[in-house]
Amino acid sequence: MNLEEQVEISILFKYYGKLLTEKQQEAIRMYVDDNLSLGEIGDELSITRQGVKDALDKAILSLKKYEDNLGFIKRDEKIRANLKNTDESIKTKIISILEDI
Repeated sequence: MNLEEQVEISILFKYYGKLLTEKQQEAIRMYVDDNLSLGEIGDELSITRQGVKDALDKAILSLKKYEDNLGFIKRDEKIRANLKNTDESIKTKIISILEDI
């Protein structure tokens, strides 16, 4: 998994992680946050490496489906963009007013 994918999963996990099972939450936390290998996670959770991979794949798919259906991340990105545009608009208006003084 590359860095971009880890960041995406981390963001998805922040928004929707509580909707996953306890084991899925732990597996993702250990994989993304603690940067543990599948074998190390398997040792911690007392499951096989393949079991960890399956759990992670299922959890990541669930997180992506939650975003597809609920769209909270996209909504928040739009809000941030609008706020940034609003901030720029306000700055421009303030500068214009100050120039007229």
